[in-house]
Amino acid sequence: MLINDAIAIARADMARVERFIRRRDSFLDALDWHALPDTAAFEASMLDDLLDDDLADSASYVAWLEELAAEGVTALTHMLRFDPHCRPRHADRDTPSLTFAPARTSIAS
Repeated sequence: MLINDAIAIARADMARVERFIRRRDSFLDALDWHALPDTAAFEASMLDDLLDDDLADSASYVAWLEELAAEGVTALTHMLRFDPHCRPRHADRDTPSLTFAPARTSIAS
């Protein structure tokens, strides 16, 4: 995969995380927090932290890819993908938002 394609994909992933956070915030603003059980409110606040970490990690990843491009790297064999989604906080049920995927390459004929 070309580095410029990887940067575009990483920026799109970062925008997807930002959009997810904005939509989730507006949903949470509409909730009656006093009617929620304590565990649900706790898990919601913990997910805020996880999503903030995802956003920071995706921004760092974009910056790192841009540094690689500035250093003259033109291709990657793998890249990280950031996929925002709701996930429980408990370690035995936790699903990572970060995946390591081989970069797709195309053979020009």
